[in-house]
Amino acid sequence: MKTIIIGAGAAGLTAAICAARNKSEVTVIEHEKQAGKKILMTGNGRCNITNEHLDSSMYYGDRKFVDCVLNQFTPADVTAFFQSVGLYTCAKNGYVYPMSFQAGSVLHMLRSTATELGVKIKTNNQIKSIKKEKDKFFVDIGIRLECDYLIIATGGCSFPKTGSDGSGYDIIRKFHHRIIEPRPALTALVCNDNILKKASGVRIEAEIAAENKIQRGELQITDYGISGIPVLNLSRLVEPEDYVHIDFLPRIDENSLADMIFHLISVNRTWMIDDALHGIFHEKLATVITTTLNIHNQVCHTLDKNTSEQIAHLIKNYRVQIQKRRGFDFAQVTAGGVCTDEINAGTMESKKVKNLYFAGEVIDVDGICGGYNLHFAWATATIAGGNCRE
Repeated sequence: MKTIIIGAGAAGLTAAICAARNKSEVTVIEHEKQAGKKILMTGNGRCNITNEHLDSSMYYGDRKFVDCVLNQFTPADVTAFFQSVGLYTCAKNGYVYPMSFQAGSVLHMLRSTATELGVKIKTNNQIKSIKKEKDKFFVDIGIRLECDYLIIATGGCSFPKTGSDGSGYDIIRKFHHRIIEPRPALTALVCNDNILKKASGVRIEAEIAAENKIQRGELQITDYGISGIPVLNLSRLVEPEDYVHIDFLPRIDENSLADMIFHLISVNRTWMIDDALHGIFHEKLATVITTTLNIHNQVCHTLDKNTSEQIAHLIKNYRVQIQKRRGFDFAQVTAGGVCTDEINAGTMESKKVKNLYFAGEVIDVDGICGGYNLHFAWATATIAGGNCRE
């Protein structure tokens, strides 16, 4: 039996290994000059391959579909799979990495194992056409290839310079599958707030809220808006003109903070309020707060208890309007893709076309930061590849 896999990324290489282990003759077709380029960028080059605290609540998409996938392939299965290809892992606060902490190790082991199993990886090849005739698929890349099983693992649109240009969706539509509109996810937000931009470069532990969801972590203030893991995790929920709420000091309740600020005002009566706030707050953010309240560089003895309460409230409840999400060039993953209603969650096989399978980011499921998206890629690829057998 022959299997062709479109896409030589994380999902494509994993599916190739699993299919080859099932005695299928496997060919992987990749339009880039190199397989697995996007793997090298994951986890800031360290490749966070899964998370010990895996749960379907960490994903956007059909919860039943995600649960079915995760129940078939756990974090322990990920580490076992990578040990089977010669890669050991280690965990740090639940985040699981290759022991080398190098994404290049992951790519090397996947590519080398696939090659050793006899997988043919054809890079720098464009798909001219794909057809199904009776029980066979025919893939034209300048030469006509034939297979019994076809796995589409072309990824989404994020980081297009790595080859994720969305071209796989055109192939999928030809098989009459519905594509949920692809859009950037895990990306930064461009804001309409010229005052907040005064704090560009500041990184601070904060709590971010949007659409009744809250994320806590390091907020990064930039010259265009806001970034950092909590922002990335909420970005897919935010539309232009929506507001995001920021708590700049989540460790302290508002009343206690107001008391602290009033104390600073009281003991530093001849100081400017901006200088006094340095006792609890980053100087650039202090300027943002005082400018917003129109008390920038006022002397502390002119301020009162009510002012300290206003400052505390704004620090705990800063509101910023979103202009747009940053685009696919900056997005870590793609939201949208093949509609999960049309995929068998137990096998990754199309419900419309027999022996057509899907794996990875091309499916309409995306997770938050922390290894969840790569886990979904390994899981769906293992399921799909495991069903391509003699």
